[in-house]
Amino acid sequence: MNRYALYTVIAWLLSIHCFCQQVVIDAQNPLFKAPLDGGKIRENYDYLENTSSINRNPGPAGEITLAIFHSKSVYPFTVLNQREKFKEGDYFVKTYRKGKQYALTNGFLGSGIVPLFDSSSIIVTAYGITPENKNDFQFRVLSGKTKVLVPWQPIRFFSPVYMYGHFSATGVEYKEMAYLGAFNASVGNDIIVEVKSIKDPESLSAVTAFWAKRSPEVIATFTSGAMKSFFEVYKYQWKYDFQQPRSTYYGDIKTRPPDSLLHLQKTFSSFDRDLFFYLKDKVKSETLVEYNLVHNQKDSSGWRSNNFDPNIIWLQQLKPGDYQLLLRYAFQRQTVSAYTFMIKPAWYQALWFKVLMGTAVMIALAFLIILYINRLQHKKLRAAALQKQRVSTELKSIRSQFNPHFVFNALSSIQGLITKNDTAGAHQYLSEFSTLMRESLKGSDREMISITHETAILQKYLNLEQLRFGFRYNISVDEAIDGNAVEVPALLLQPLVENAVKHGIGALQEKGVLQINFKKENDDLVVTVTDNGKGFDAGAQTGGFGLKLTRDRILLLNKTLPLQQIALSFDKDEMGTTARIYFKNGLL
Repeated sequence: MNRYALYTVIAWLLSIHCFCQQVVIDAQNPLFKAPLDGGKIRENYDYLENTSSINRNPGPAGEITLAIFHSKSVYPFTVLNQREKFKEGDYFVKTYRKGKQYALTNGFLGSGIVPLFDSSSIIVTAYGITPENKNDFQFRVLSGKTKVLVPWQPIRFFSPVYMYGHFSATGVEYKEMAYLGAFNASVGNDIIVEVKSIKDPESLSAVTAFWAKRSPEVIATFTSGAMKSFFEVYKYQWKYDFQQPRSTYYGDIKTRPPDSLLHLQKTFSSFDRDLFFYLKDKVKSETLVEYNLVHNQKDSSGWRSNNFDPNIIWLQQLKPGDYQLLLRYAFQRQTVSAYTFMIKPAWYQALWFKVLMGTAVMIALAFLIILYINRLQHKKLRAAALQKQRVSTELKSIRSQFNPHFVFNALSSIQGLITKNDTAGAHQYLSEFSTLMRESLKGSDREMISITHETAILQKYLNLEQLRFGFRYNISVDEAIDGNAVEVPALLLQPLVENAVKHGIGALQEKGVLQINFKKENDDLVVTVTDNGKGFDAGAQTGGFGLKLTRDRILLLNKTLPLQQIALSFDKDEMGTTARIYFKNGLL
């Protein structure tokens, strides 16, 4: 490291040192120059001195009395006037041998050690040193008992006395006091001012000030339901606030011991939403106390000044949860204390209740949704049932028309046989016709019948017509189709077969051929009715009454069976006519 860098580091260290330890001995504070304005001094400083040197009566005195003027926002007494022993003071008391003079400061520590909590400077003065005897005395300034901030110096400045009643050894009252200087230190550091007599170096007076770490401390908690105890504390404070040996104005007020009044509570019920936190120190102004309330380790109110009372923080309308009350003084924000507490939730605010209510609401909502869906479904089902009933009624109406149509055709055939004087044929036809009618009536109450049953009816009908016209026919069912398990609409094929006989093969007599096939195509069923006759025009109005009823019936069946639609088509050429009925998903 070169010489210039070394100088830079030294200068930087000196700047830090000067910032932490400020000593002014070459100038005098204007407030302490003549004429002395005691009122102005009292506005800015508190005053502490060695009370043992005060001698208001003429007589032997003359000892040096050191006094400290300091700005103090926090007093070294609690709100209940209980003295506090600062551990930092022990460090300085043990430094001096027994029997040596050491300044006292109002006796609250009994050792001339003044604890300070803000960053203001102190001013040290000395009674017993006058312009006439100043050359007999010197002073110096230390830090930490060994570090010399200012070496032994002569007394340079004087000020009119601030307190009367200080006398010399000959009984003359002092009119001036020595002004030693202004001193300051950061938190955690100290200033020691020593005065000695040149003639008697063993005679040493000293006073110490240390800037202690300090933050507000909660010593009691009160709820809105404990106001009686809260006022008991205030009564005690009113009675002993001045700490005078004689009775105060409130001396006749009966109070309880402070130990029985101060209780710290960490857990509060859900009803305790307004809380009072009683603080330890006597503070001049409530705005010197700052707090930050943290809720559930995340919701922070931010730092704010107390606006209620110098020794009381009032928190209102608190929600359930865990809290951390952070406290600090405005003049020492780097030192923070914390008080943790909890407010229990009410039974209706507890997690189990919220979960239970949430579950109940979800169940109720789900029930209402299901009820609504069920009502809609019921409404749809009722509408579908009415539609199905209407369609079923129409189907029954159409089916009721098939039987008269079939009977009319059958009677026409019987009439034809009688006209031919074929009495035996007419008798046989009539017998077969009665059997066919019984089979038809048996299935009249069913919309669907098996393929086996349907083919049996068709076979009986064709046998009757075969007596009249003499044609040939054949009915075949695909081996992949279970005729007993697969069902088709009852008598749906009957009109198609009648049309094939009447308009196709009836005129061909023995040359006529009729073929009825049931085939499987994937999951679909296809039924074809093929004849080798000239056929008819399926699109014309002369297509026959039976064909119209069949088409109307297919339309109604498609409304009741949306997944199994039925389609009817015709194919005509020179070889004959084919009627094709396609049953979608008919084999499922």
